[in-house]
Amino acid sequence: MRRRPFTVVIAGRPNVGKSALFNRLLGRRHSLVHDRPGMTRDVLEGDARLSDGRTYRLLDTGGFDPETGEGVTRTVRERALKAIGDSNLVLLVFDASAGIIAGDRAAAARARTSGVETIVVANKIDRKEGESGELEAWELGFPEVYGVSAEHAIGVDELRDAIARRLGPVMDEASTPDEQVAASPKELSIAVVGRPNVGKSSLVNALLGEERTIVSEVAGTTRDSVDARIEQGGRTYRLIDTAGIRRKAKTERGPEVLSVVQARKRIEACDVALLVLNAAEGMTAQDAAVASYVVEAGKGLVLLANKWDLAGRSQEEGEDAAKALRLSVEDSLPFARYAPLLLVSAKSGRGMARVLPEAARVAENRRRRLTTGELNRTLGRALRDKPPRSASGKSLRVYYVAQTGTAPPTFSLVANREDRLHFSEERRIENLLRGSADFSGSPIRIAVRARSRSEPKRNRRPSKARS
Repeated sequence: MRRRPFTVVIAGRPNVGKSALFNRLLGRRHSLVHDRPGMTRDVLEGDARLSDGRTYRLLDTGGFDPETGEGVTRTVRERALKAIGDSNLVLLVFDASAGIIAGDRAAAARARTSGVETIVVANKIDRKEGESGELEAWELGFPEVYGVSAEHAIGVDELRDAIARRLGPVMDEASTPDEQVAASPKELSIAVVGRPNVGKSSLVNALLGEERTIVSEVAGTTRDSVDARIEQGGRTYRLIDTAGIRRKAKTERGPEVLSVVQARKRIEACDVALLVLNAAEGMTAQDAAVASYVVEAGKGLVLLANKWDLAGRSQEEGEDAAKALRLSVEDSLPFARYAPLLLVSAKSGRGMARVLPEAARVAENRRRRLTTGELNRTLGRALRDKPPRSASGKSLRVYYVAQTGTAPPTFSLVANREDRLHFSEERRIENLLRGSADFSGSPIRIAVRARSRSEPKRNRRPSKARS
């Protein structure tokens, strides 16, 4: 049985540097950092690694505000408190340059009430007032205080040592499986993307079976990309809820720009993207723009028409509407007609059971490899009978075809000269490839290169032996 990983939660009032410390302990930029208070809303998580190879789960929470009223801010506080209660260790962060204030005392009281071991982190000690603020930290009544500067990595090694002492020894190879955390299989990274307010966070929560990310009618509620793991059918998935991607003209400066940049980075790092559409509104130009980001990055793509239950139609009308939606999507995404479309409802759960298996199938298709023999049996005759044209209009003599890469599948046409295919020829060859094997959901790359002198002409017919 897999043991629950040691979990460390970073908590504290808003704008004390929690996200900067989260990024520093992870060793990479994951959480958004900005001068505006309240940037982090959802609970973010990542696997932090110690120098001896041991790992622990690290969580970054939204700022704890004891005077919170209704709405998103109250939800942020509730999520932070739940994360504290489920953790093994709390890093209670405060701004040493500002000293201890009422919000810090309130956060400390809630950490103490949780019963979870807590150590105090006095951040920003590099500032002039930081030294006296670090001394004030002992007033909070916890036995350990560490002065750090997350921005400049001052004191962070000592904090890591404090975490390491609580993890226990490194397990050796002789340990039984029950004594170790079983090594998880390779995760399938799935980014949930789309324009604002199409139901991305609701969809992630529906897949997880819990309210993990904050859902609000206010567009732009999700700012950071929120990671969450789920196991299904013996496979581990990492779901990434990203911020809504707006058109540049409608993107405000500051935090929103950072959120969109991060969302695009998570697309580049994922295996498969789930593009969420609003079924009630149909396909929009911005949906197509987000799809183009996924295709350009060479990632797998699954289209999810969410809020399908809001259509309110009879079965016959529903079938007609579904057909019309599929045709509309195909017309709007001529460059991604290979992407499967699922009609789902995060609210009612309709179609949600198909989402992860479909993403797994697309991930396998993206890594599919065909042998050179298979390729030339499929394409050889077609390319000989109708030689492909280059962009300049000249015919190319193709000697053979080889697959030169996966993720995405990449194919090279070895020809009499290197040239770029005419777009219609590229589409014809892509259709031939898709007809030969299941590449549903995966983009395909095709290039032409010249045959080197040492390469044989593989499609040349052998000469008859002389008598």
